[in-house]
Amino acid sequence: MPNSFIQSSFSEQRHSRANPVADIAALCFDPPSAEAYKDFRLLLFSLMQTSLDIEHIIDTLHRQLKLIMPVTGIQYTNAERLIEHSAGHPARHRCQYQLTLKKEQFGDIIFLRSKRFSEQEMQFIESIMDIVIFPLRNALKYHDALATAMIDPLTGLNNRSAMAITLNREMERSRRNEGQDLSIVMIDIDYFKEINDRYGHLGGDDILRQVAHIIQSSIRGSDACFRFGGEEFLICVTNSNPPLARMVAERIRMTITENIQLPDKEKTVTASCGIAHYASESDWPELVSRADAALYAAKKQGRNRVVSSTTVSENGVTHA
Repeated sequence: MPNSFIQSSFSEQRHSRANPVADIAALCFDPPSAEAYKDFRLLLFSLMQTSLDIEHIIDTLHRQLKLIMPVTGIQYTNAERLIEHSAGHPARHRCQYQLTLKKEQFGDIIFLRSKRFSEQEMQFIESIMDIVIFPLRNALKYHDALATAMIDPLTGLNNRSAMAITLNREMERSRRNEGQDLSIVMIDIDYFKEINDRYGHLGGDDILRQVAHIIQSSIRGSDACFRFGGEEFLICVTNSNPPLARMVAERIRMTITENIQLPDKEKTVTASCGIAHYASESDWPELVSRADAALYAAKKQGRNRVVSSTTVSENGVTHA
């Protein structure tokens, strides 16, 4: 259960003297009767168990708790999983719990309002934390399972399912926000079938892992890379333009050539790249198709090179 508790103010030191008026107001909390308390716990438990969505769980807790006591907002954070959600609105005073069960951390939950919480109120909040922590634990396990399902087990990169989600999101963002364009880069290892045939699948797998590491190390934190399938990879370059995307592709192509050697060291590994810059495509397969066509052109032109797709707008202007 919660293993630590802090009450603090955004504008006061934790141990500073509280506003007496605020303290008197806080003491107006009227705890529910034993029967009403039992009914509240049962209702809260039933509602929070209906979803594995963390936002839904926190929203439900806020909606039900404020029927019992004045609570302006609730914040939930899980730093390890980069999860953060708020229900309601921020306020001056907060009480915070670290959620722990059997030495396992489940994040922090913070209750917010304009007046300090009384001892009775804090005891009441703490008395329902056992109802909160189990739905959160289940939701976090589901979150972890989804995250694992989005990872390619061989390379550790995001997989094609994750790619579809990311491209849909970034294309929608580009539609809404002028100037937040994106590019995609498709990368294919040259002559990979010959590598597999000569060095076996274990040798081919090692090359795939090395290429994945180079790609991951060559992009910005805001970008994302995926194993598209087989020996193909895809990079989503956000807030991009054609010159930036080409620079990223060329850097990766050169790094692969300079740093990856085959087991017998007779040849180096090379890669071909195709680039497509977002041009108001209706869906992500259309954008990927353009990058794939550019990649095919790079192969036809001799491999180990970068080719950009071009589009022609209604006014006749050609874009990379």
